[in-house]
Amino acid sequence: MNELLNLKKSSFSRIMFTVTLTIGINSILINYPGFFNDVFGQMHGGGGDGHNLPPSIIGDREIFLKFNNPTFTVSEKGKVSLALIDNKTGNNIPHVTYIISIYNDKNKNLITENLHGHNGDINIEFINSNMERYHVSANYDTLAASYVSDFGSPIKIEGPIFSSKGEYRLVAEITGIDFDNTFLPQPLIYEYKIDVK
Repeated sequence: MNELLNLKKSSFSRIMFTVTLTIGINSILINYPGFFNDVFGQMHGGGGDGHNLPPSIIGDREIFLKFNNPTFTVSEKGKVSLALIDNKTGNNIPHVTYIISIYNDKNKNLITENLHGHNGDINIEFINSNMERYHVSANYDTLAASYVSDFGSPIKIEGPIFSSKGEYRLVAEITGIDFDNTFLPQPLIYEYKIDVK
């Protein structure tokens, strides 16, 4: 009899906990509809400085790509910054090799280049000009098989990349991390939109 009574008390406690939890969650959803979006954005680095997608897992690390989400006009220089971050430590993952591709709103590929950040980040400065083809101003690292910045200055790309208004896509494939010539078995692929006004 005591066992049956204890079983009923235990079941009643579980039911009450479930009901209370359900009421609490429903109350949050009804009164604060943006609550979970805010929490999710904070957990994954979303915020005022750019679009950041949820982390990817490599070995025992959660990593995410920080992107500065630029908006610029046709007539000016456009700057794009990317950094691969260890979610646990908040530090850059070193020696990141990127394949950066940019597509216009008609899905035409305008540029595809290998870029490497010894410190895990890259800064690219796009200079619009009416050259027939783009030109990259940076050092070429044969070990990483990529362009790298010259003493911390941005990698400069001059040409008709963002030559008209519209929505462009930047696709960043990460092919290597940790060392100049260490490559991932499968690249991590991130995609972002860039508005040119």
